[in-house]
Amino acid sequence: MSKMGIGKIPNSVLKRIVLSQLGVSDPDVLVGPGIGEDAAIIRHCGGGLAFKSDPITGSVEEVGTLAVYVNANDIASRGAVPRWFLGCILLPQGSGESDLDRICKQIDSAAKELGIAVVGGHTEVTDGTTRPIVVGSMIGVTKNNRFITTGGASPGDAVYMTKAAGIEGTVILSSEPKIERSLGESFVKRCKSMLPKVSVVSECMLLADQEGVTSMHDVTEGGILGCAWEIAEASSSGILIDLSCVRVLEETRSLCAELDLDPFRLMGSGTVMFTVKAGSEALVEKSLSEAGIPYSRIGMIREAREGRQFRDMEGGIFSIPPPGSDELWRARTKG
Repeated sequence: MSKMGIGKIPNSVLKRIVLSQLGVSDPDVLVGPGIGEDAAIIRHCGGGLAFKSDPITGSVEEVGTLAVYVNANDIASRGAVPRWFLGCILLPQGSGESDLDRICKQIDSAAKELGIAVVGGHTEVTDGTTRPIVVGSMIGVTKNNRFITTGGASPGDAVYMTKAAGIEGTVILSSEPKIERSLGESFVKRCKSMLPKVSVVSECMLLADQEGVTSMHDVTEGGILGCAWEIAEASSSGILIDLSCVRVLEETRSLCAELDLDPFRLMGSGTVMFTVKAGSEALVEKSLSEAGIPYSRIGMIREAREGRQFRDMEGGIFSIPPPGSDELWRARTKG
């Protein structure tokens, strides 16, 4: 077996090794693990519970906040309300009580912001890591026994995104010493001030109430293009994304230019990609506009035979490959 790169396990390996070894079959599992599917849905007492686990491995400064935000995002992208958080905090040797206190304060603050209770977890100092890692788990409750999947898109659906590309990656990479040296302290402060934008709970709750929304997916590793591929894969469909319609903040553009990164493949928590059936676009757009949530219409779901493609800034059409290592890890590897 070949060695794997840094970041999420390739989808081909997930299918072959991980998704083929899932224990017993349980009729109460309404949605289980799958490519691009953000959280499990379990039948419970006539309703549904959503479950998710996700680690924060790329950030040091905001690891506690991001652990809550990112796990809540995956629950919310199911159309479920995030309620209960558990955090496994792993600290490197040499950490002090102040390091643990900082992370716990971040978790507490983010949980209170989103109305979430911290109900358990684990803490330890280990020689198995060189920086703090928080492995978060979130449990949520479906609204009105309805939930949304990544794989619900159909040919003819319009593809949308909220906010802008690469928000999480911009926040994390702005801590790199090279960025402050090259772009200045005020630039770094602007990037760090984007941290609250990483949460997509509010827009997901709004979208979950829209009858015309057919799928939702939280943009994480692999960025906009990785997310688009996963929606198409989960939906057994094709997709066309127009990159000229994808909003990229000036801070993200500048940071990516400095580090020679692709903003469309940069870690993108803070954006939810969703699809809307034909005829419902105006109502969904109106709801987002009234709520003050920025959005862009960026593409179309197509028949599977038409492929998974993007149109670049010059109008060229290219295939979207399966997600590889995120641009954040490439930046870290380059040093």
